Amino acid sequence: MISSLYSGVQGIQANSEALGVIGANIANVNTIGYKSGNISFSTILGESMGDGGVKVWGMNKSWAQGAMEYTSNSTDLAIIGAGLFVVKDANGGEFYTRAGAFVFDKDGTLVNEDGYKVQGLAIASGTPSGSPTDIDISSLSYDPKSTAEMRMTMNLDSATAASGTFTNTITVYDSLGNTIPLTLTFTKSADPANTWTVEGSLPSSIASGTPTVEFSTSTLTFGADGKLTGITEDITITLNNLTTGASATQSINWDVYDESNGIAKNDITQFAGSSGVTFQSQDGYSTGSVTSLSVGEDGTITGIFSNGKTQELYQLVLAGFPSYQGLIPLGNNLFSASVDSGLPVIGAAKTGGRGTISSRSLEMSNVDLATEFVKMITTQRAYQANAKVITTSNEVLQELINMKR
Repeated sequence: MISSLYSGVQGIQANSEALGVIGANIANVNTIGYKSGNISFSTILGESMGDGGVKVWGMNKSWAQGAMEYTSNSTDLAIIGAGLFVVKDANGGEFYTRAGAFVFDKDGTLVNEDGYKVQGLAIASGTPSGSPTDIDISSLSYDPKSTAEMRMTMNLDSATAASGTFTNTITVYDSLGNTIPLTLTFTKSADPANTWTVEGSLPSSIASGTPTVEFSTSTLTFGADGKLTGITEDITITLNNLTTGASATQSINWDVYDESNGIAKNDITQFAGSSGVTFQSQDGYSTGSVTSLSVGEDGTITGIFSNGKTQELYQLVLAGFPSYQGLIPLGNNLFSASVDSGLPVIGAAKTGGRGTISSRSLEMSNVDLATEFVKMITTQRAYQANAKVITTSNEVLQELINMKR
């Protein structure tokens, strides 16, 4: 009879702990990356002993995938599949999380809400290498490139009178990234027919002396079909007396010749119709700073620079574990490894069984409120039943004591 009292107490204690787990699940229904807990019970004594009790056997987490919430922040990241982000504190301690609400701090380092630094592999020459390190964009820039080649698609009006002109300006760059407005002036010749000469000019602010622009071929001749003829190679444009701080002389290849077919390209024509440029390009650019980032499914972080260029900077790493149940929850959405979890296996997303990364997304809690409410009801009833065992046992003992009277 006394044992039934203790069985009831044990039942109350066990179900009280279960209610605590259910309450924690419900409280964290909106916590990003939260994994719900499930408590299990076991008997204390076997049925052959005639008595029995209950105890909490353990608490496991459900590592089922949570739903995705889409955001406008490119550094909000969610893992689809297995794995956890790797973060480090100020002392170099390593922790793991599914909560990918990351931002860049004042020093240009990618961190979580508590300032823990997200880890990734630096990319050099397109290949991730080395050991995981902090993701730091504070000193990243894109070096400038001087213009080495240019191309223009244009038409020169065949009806233009002799000495008539057409002018077009294309911006090119020196080796320091300075912009150079290069103005080309095309003048219709009286003799021979269907011939134009081209001259170049530069602003006085970036060049001195004359002439400042020279052409390896300055005469453009067109056939009866309006197409360029007499060209056997590309035209070299030489800019002289530059005062931008880079080299005083710069050569640019004007791509007008198709070497594979041995003929002039159809970029420059003399057809009836207004003179004009429909397309122009050049391969130089100024220096650039990071203006935005994109993150691929494999965790590759690509920087988008102010000069329009892109470059792969880092690749996020994920940690996989032999047993995710063995991870130790630390609060603040963090976990640490333990003997039961096994050592972390760190590598790129989409490799080694690790999941993919979804940018502009956050993984929501995987708590199912309907299931938790059902558990709450059954646990509450179990608690009440065990309390009833205690009161009933007490009444039976009272009757036993009353038998002495």
